[in-house]
Amino acid sequence: MKKYQYPPLPANNHTRVCTIYPGRFNDDLIISFDTVTLQADGSFNFEALSFRADGLAGFEALSYTWDKNKSSQPIFVEEQDGPIIVVMQSLTNALLHLRYPNKPRLMWVDELCIDQSNDVEKSIQVAMMGSIYRAATSVIAWLGPEKDSSNRAINTLSWIGSQVSVDYSRWIVNPSEECTDDSFRNMDANIPLRPEDTEAIYHLVSRRWFERLWIRQEVLVYESRAMVQCGFYTIAWSSLRKALLCLYMKRRPRYPFEDRLYDRLISLRGLVGQPSTVPLGFIRVVFGQSKCTDHRDRVYALLEFLPESDRAIVGMPDYTKDTVEVFKGIMWRWIVHYRSLNLLSQCEPGNDHPGSAPSWIPDWSEKEVIFGRNYWRTFASSQFAASCTLSSEGKTLRTLGISSTTVTYLQPIPIMRDRHVEEVENCLRNLLPDDLLNRDYPTGISKLEAYARTFLANAVAEMAEPWRGEDPTLEDAKSIVIQLYETRKASASQTRAMGPSDAFFKISRAMVGGKQLMTTSHGYIGIAPCLAEPGDEICILVGCHTPMILRPLGEGRFRIVGEAYVLGLSEGEALLGPLPKNIRRVFASNDEWGVHSYFENSVTSEKTFEDPRIPLSIDQGRFRALLQKDPNSKIELEPEVLKEHFPQLSQIEIV
Repeated sequence: MKKYQYPPLPANNHTRVCTIYPGRFNDDLIISFDTVTLQADGSFNFEALSFRADGLAGFEALSYTWDKNKSSQPIFVEEQDGPIIVVMQSLTNALLHLRYPNKPRLMWVDELCIDQSNDVEKSIQVAMMGSIYRAATSVIAWLGPEKDSSNRAINTLSWIGSQVSVDYSRWIVNPSEECTDDSFRNMDANIPLRPEDTEAIYHLVSRRWFERLWIRQEVLVYESRAMVQCGFYTIAWSSLRKALLCLYMKRRPRYPFEDRLYDRLISLRGLVGQPSTVPLGFIRVVFGQSKCTDHRDRVYALLEFLPESDRAIVGMPDYTKDTVEVFKGIMWRWIVHYRSLNLLSQCEPGNDHPGSAPSWIPDWSEKEVIFGRNYWRTFASSQFAASCTLSSEGKTLRTLGISSTTVTYLQPIPIMRDRHVEEVENCLRNLLPDDLLNRDYPTGISKLEAYARTFLANAVAEMAEPWRGEDPTLEDAKSIVIQLYETRKASASQTRAMGPSDAFFKISRAMVGGKQLMTTSHGYIGIAPCLAEPGDEICILVGCHTPMILRPLGEGRFRIVGEAYVLGLSEGEALLGPLPKNIRRVFASNDEWGVHSYFENSVTSEKTFEDPRIPLSIDQGRFRALLQKDPNSKIELEPEVLKEHFPQLSQIEIV
């Protein structure tokens, strides 16, 4: 059989759509192609299709799972026994179910409509995918053939979705106007499910489609037009999304598959509750559990969700460049644009990190960062912008920083993401020192307070305006740590009866699980990456919010190990010293500025966006004006000026 040869597209603003010809379920698949034009306003010109005898004009877009490990199948172009396109079996299954028996169906399918052997065309088409899905009359999300009582699962989820309305910005589930079951009017009441319902839903949401990264763009952006199909049963994506959040938030009967279903619902939180805009700095946090075949798609698949400035930094997808080249270009453009090194917090080069890749390039192909929630809470270099350069060969990042202390001792912490409270208690309990209650910390606070803050990476309620009320207070945190300390030799039944705060363990599990508790040469404690070793240095880099653990290579050269939380170095102390006792830094969030911080005087109640520790000798006139427009603005100083004011700074080369 002859392989189909794709004719070149007329121009960069064109794409193909395919007609799936009618047939019985087991008939060969036959398709044909038409070309449409993307207009300047983002719409498509269907002029070429309007004269078709079948009357088709608008097209549907398909969302499905690529599966290169399964056998491939041929699809015939134009006629039976014509040239073929070899596709994955998962696509063949989808088209056999979606093909109409008595009329053609017009669809956009990436594996068919893009010449997969042409990297240049693929780059252009991927950049257009947002517009393509926007122009589609509907999006069909294909989960796979009917299996494991999937029909029951679809029907049950459709019913749950009809019973509730959801406020996704606040994660609140309310009964809908059409609600007919009183159990949805009481959050403490169980959802009326049978054991077979729970099992069927678990198997349905465990399908690979839910893990695929590309589906975020394909269905979330165009939610009102997305339908999910499994076998021949369908459910609106908007209804499925409501049902999944309801299942996560409400009580469920304790059936055999309940624990597995709940664990699966936890892993789907990012998909169900994803915000409409996600900056580059948070893509590993929001999308880390999603999967894609091509590592470059870790950013290319997310273009529709990036703010405009980040979208410009990513630029046009370019599949002629390898993954390291793509990530390196994005990282350097981000540093230059924002005068910031904050993305270094996403650099944790593991054992599988490409050996030739500089350690300052984030590996977005890796799973989510554990410090995602802490990313915006730390303030290690205060409000100073990054001042750095790139070596001529583009591999060495030169910046200013301070080597503040050295790692001397490490205690591994197991991953605790989905563990029960009792297991989290035991993990934290084993980290506490014998002298917890009778020693002071280097900053002057008690060691008890130091451990309470460190287990939370300082995410205590006093650090933020109470817009969510999730964070435990410092006193609550200290009380819980005391109880952990006093029950170190207690039996399991005694510790379970202790009744600690769920919020404390939820946050600490996310902040420290899979990391290491470290002690430094200056007596500090903190949280370090799993690959940190004694002898690594904790450095404060100008323009980076988090302390970074660097491995010295000699002659002022270092390799990044990862970010750290260090109590006593995470609030700008290395550059400016501690905050005055009557001043605290507070986190806030609003629609105008997003997440930001300000400084509050506890004596006068005065609030200011400017760090009061910044030396008066630094001209801050322009900076103060910028702060009134954006509290996240930075002071931009040349390297020689920074070193003049802060002689403890030295050049650090990161390779």
